[in-house]
Amino acid sequence: MAEKKKNAKMANRNVGVEVIKDDGDKYVVIRDGFRVYGGKGVALAEAVRLATSLEASAGVSRINGDGSVTPGTVTDAGEFVEYVAA
Repeated sequence: MAEKKKNAKMANRNVGVEVIKDDGDKYVVIRDGFRVYGGKGVALAEAVRLATSLEASAGVSRINGDGSVTPGTVTDAGEFVEYVAA
């Protein structure tokens, strides 16, 4: 008698994925001082996704109320932290 095969288990696609919470601010992707993604601004998670899809290094900047941008980085906890000039 043939041995009965077990059903394959689906992998959990969210294992190891950090969740970046939407803080309500808008962000753009900056490379070499120019906006390359984001237009009028996207959520932080989308900006990080776009920045990591580029071959060359890029950063994420927060759009301020007056339209200027604040460059920064995203922590392992998924929070935006602005760069502080030394």
